[in-house]
Amino acid sequence: MPDSMPKRTLWWGIGLALAGGVLAAFVQPVLYSTAWLNTEPGQTVLYFGLLAFDLLNTLVIPLGTSLIAASLVMFYLRGRSRLADAERPKRWVLPEPLERRTDR
Repeated sequence: MPDSMPKRTLWWGIGLALAGGVLAAFVQPVLYSTAWLNTEPGQTVLYFGLLAFDLLNTLVIPLGTSLIAASLVMFYLRGRSRLADAERPKRWVLPEPLERRTDR
């Protein structure tokens, strides 16, 4: 069974990076265009909403890009280890005790 960890990590990274970009591009204008946020309680909700989305933006995009980089490293190391396994000499196995030579 092939190792699916690098592919899964790559797709999670792409998804998180795209989600962070969508969050950065569309969420703030949608929040600012909401009419009920012009009231005093609405301003409080807007403040905490923007604070939460800024925190998510600060975390999601770098996390996505670091997952993409990690998956590339995993792909590279997996390719290198296959080459090393092919070049490595086969291990010598001790014979069973009954197969040992007794002519010494």
